[in-house]
Amino acid sequence: MSIRKFIFCDICNPQGMRPIEFRRSPREGERTGRRISDGRAWIEGNVQIAVDNGWLVTSDGRHICPTCKPIDHENTL
Repeated sequence: MSIRKFIFCDICNPQGMRPIEFRRSPREGERTGRRISDGRAWIEGNVQIAVDNGWLVTSDGRHICPTCKPIDHENTL
């Protein structure tokens, strides 16, 4: 059994919710993509993978997804 790691956005997904993985057609008002279709961003992998995919790690240890980066301008590294 392997251990999977997930990074959750501390702005749009502070409760760390990860819905069942499946592809679905975007509905009106939803963001597209399997991992952000319900507005709760997360990424599978370690912090470096998240940063390589446009995520931000703040000086206080929060993880911010690419969509929420414009919202949070303080405490950035």
